[in-house]
Amino acid sequence: MKRQEENKKDSIVEESKTPYMRTFSSQEEAERFNMIENLEKTDMEKFRLFCRMMRIGKMPSTAKIVK
Repeated sequence: MKRQEENKKDSIVEESKTPYMRTFSSQEEAERFNMIENLEKTDMEKFRLFCRMMRIGKMPSTAKIVK
């Protein structure tokens, strides 16, 4: 009985964690979605992404750092 309950818990997938491919009708819509998504990230996540961009050499030359 206990084992069945564990299996049920393991088989439930939360909707927010399921991967999906988002499509946009315009570039502006895609940029707005990414901007809103990035604003919700924590400072540590933003810092790690920044460091990753520096490591792989894709730091945009026109970057503006806003405090």
